[in-house]
Amino acid sequence: MRKLLLLSMALLISASIYAQRNSNREYMNTWEYTVQDEMNAQFEDAVAKKTAMFNKTAETAIYTYRIVTGRNSGRYIRVSLNQTTENYDTPAKDGDYWVANVMKYVKDGHGQIRWQKLNDGSYNPNPERTSPFKYVQRTTYDVKADKIMHFRRFMTRIAKVNEKRGSTATRSMYRLVSGGNRNQFVIANLFDTYKRGEGQKNENTWREDYDKLFGWGSLDEDSNNFDASLEAWGELVETL
Repeated sequence: MRKLLLLSMALLISASIYAQRNSNREYMNTWEYTVQDEMNAQFEDAVAKKTAMFNKTAETAIYTYRIVTGRNSGRYIRVSLNQTTENYDTPAKDGDYWVANVMKYVKDGHGQIRWQKLNDGSYNPNPERTSPFKYVQRTTYDVKADKIMHFRRFMTRIAKVNEKRGSTATRSMYRLVSGGNRNQFVIANLFDTYKRGEGQKNENTWREDYDKLFGWGSLDEDSNNFDASLEAWGELVETL
């Protein structure tokens, strides 16, 4: 029994390390900051200057959003997309500049968190687009360790239904791989206006298409399993 337990632990650790070092994966880095009182304008100006100097290309781009709803309202989040394992082998050249010119306006914040993009739960109807979206609805999920399969199944199937229905909404799914709880996931719904897009006309309802793709009664079963997969505190929705 002890050998079996040790083997299981070794496999879990190996899988976690592999997830952080898989060269075929795409990653996202995030940082969050609370700015000193009455220093928002100075912080934003310093960030804009730093971004213009160091983050002008698609490979080096870092986007800054401000959280506008919920308990973290007022905090800033910096997001670096489309990262690969090679990026982590090359130290960033802008670290010293950030410490010297931007951090003096920061009250507190946390260090880098790394996320792996999960393509099966993501959907992008306009992959040629390179410009950032104006708004982000970020939903953070804390998932029970033994229910991750149920959680991911529902998220993946939602993306497939959206694709089938020709949705115009862009959605990205990530799993935390370093810097926090490995069982934490994020869904980012990206948009430029609060007005709902038209999308294509569909004969069936969203529920009908879900059950048509995955079997009658699948939506009820999957949504119930999804609810049961979350920790009691397990869903936080914020607008950036």
